Amino acid sequence: MRRGAAWGTMEKTVFRRENREDDAVAATAVRTRHADHDHVQLDGFVAPGETPEEQADRALSFADKLLREYCDGRLADVTMIRHYVREDLLPEAEFEIGRACRNHFEAPNLPGTVMVGVSDVVGGDHAVKMEMEATIPHEREATDVVELPPPPGYTNSAERSE
Repeated sequence: MRRGAAWGTMEKTVFRRENREDDAVAATAVRTRHADHDHVQLDGFVAPGETPEEQADRALSFADKLLREYCDGRLADVTMIRHYVREDLLPEAEFEIGRACRNHFEAPNLPGTVMVGVSDVVGGDHAVKMEMEATIPHEREATDVVELPPPPGYTNSAERSE
């Protein structure tokens, strides 16, 4: 099967950091244009800061700037964030990163999130590395909210004791 014929054509934009030239092994972000939306994936990135909250805040500010200035989007278009957090900083870092996220996102435009404890964050002495995905509609509509019960056995951060 020929993918081009079955899937149609796709416009792709690769964003990479200045002065990286040929030593880069991955793009900072990739945007693909589709019929009714653009899909943006931000590579795992770290931001400076003394605390997990400062690092998360600066990372979210970077993502917001990239989406607004280069993709005609905004943080409200982010559909998923993956936080890779040094496990020696958990659970305190979870609360700090949560505070930074609450300062950048407003209901009902909240992304899905996952937080993964890792032994180390590549890229220096950082507490958190983030990956993000955004779906930027070509035409804006209201966000529908559906309230769901928690999954069986669910506990929130405040209820955990580890």
